[in-house]
Amino acid sequence: MSTAKFFSENYQEARLRFVEAASLLKANLKSFTLPKILAPDGSELCIDTAWVGRADAKVILLCISGTHGPEGFCGSAAQLQTLTDGSIDNLPEDVAVLFIHALNPYGFAYMSRYNENNVDLNRNWINFDDIPKTSALCQELNSLLPPIDEFNEQHFNKALQSLAKLLEKHGGLAVENALGAGQYSIPEGLGYGGKEREWSSVILAEILSSLNPRTQKIAYLDWHSLVRSGTDDMVYLCFNKTDDPLFKRCASWWGDHNIRTEAVAEKWNKGLGREGGRPERHGLVMWGVQDATQACQEVAGGVVEFTDQPLEPLLQKLENMRAMLLSRYFAHNRDLSSEYNQSLYLQSRELWAPSDQSWRELQLQHAQRIFNATLNGAAIWANETSDVETNNE
Repeated sequence: MSTAKFFSENYQEARLRFVEAASLLKANLKSFTLPKILAPDGSELCIDTAWVGRADAKVILLCISGTHGPEGFCGSAAQLQTLTDGSIDNLPEDVAVLFIHALNPYGFAYMSRYNENNVDLNRNWINFDDIPKTSALCQELNSLLPPIDEFNEQHFNKALQSLAKLLEKHGGLAVENALGAGQYSIPEGLGYGGKEREWSSVILAEILSSLNPRTQKIAYLDWHSLVRSGTDDMVYLCFNKTDDPLFKRCASWWGDHNIRTEAVAEKWNKGLGREGGRPERHGLVMWGVQDATQACQEVAGGVVEFTDQPLEPLLQKLENMRAMLLSRYFAHNRDLSSEYNQSLYLQSRELWAPSDQSWRELQLQHAQRIFNATLNGAAIWANETSDVETNNE
């Protein structure tokens, strides 16, 4: 049967399927409900977690979906596949898997990369006593955006014309950094990281604080989409420092040829139709996990991005900007009842999770391989930890 079946049509369906699959596996389920805001159908918006394995496992594979809202369509499909394909039916004794489904439930339900406050959760884990400064280019870019409560082709084309001039003047990498590194002074802008920890970030910290003291290691796997670098493999973004032994450990799971800086930059550039190095980022979720657990756990891993075939560079830039502006629009607009907003919703979903069945099947084949490689790596890590404890006795 086609693996494309694991993709859902909306957040509500994805959530129900995740909970049902986890229940059948007898996972330990918990739900955290977003206050005050409901899904488009009037149901609750929730972060759902499923724990599979012993509660005091030494190594946890932490598998997250939906950090960037509609990227949860791909991430949820990968999680649902893992829950049902037998991969975790017989876990190694000292390894557990913790699934976090829809870290950004609002964005998943309303088709926004950003959350209910227009905050990018993957820029929200900074020290708010030492906020990064907003560059002049970032301020200029955001000043050229249309109103947050409007989206139409006239506004879109005007924004594109402004972007084209800045690209010509500053280059693709500088503009990407200005748009995506994370900014903390323009609440209605792109790449806004917030003024404090967002609800989803607080809940994630709460989840991590409940880990058993015996847990020593965390293998981190956060599913994202969509980078147009080719469908032969995914894009691997390891967020451990390159001189850290944990980076080498991650390379043993995903391949050094996949996570080294040059390889990632090459794929990223191909996907965005530009030249330059790896972009800057502030406040990543994985760094937040490291901060929240550093007293007793080591964290290795990062983001893995679903991919698609490259487009002509100009068209790729158009699609990226459309996806960002639609996300910003839906961070503000919670009415999906109109025919116009429904059309924008479907348009946006196609940008984050293409509906082509053969594409979905291929991507989930990659996802299955990557998850199993990470799980095998976690098992080796657990055995090494056990050997060290035995030698110290």
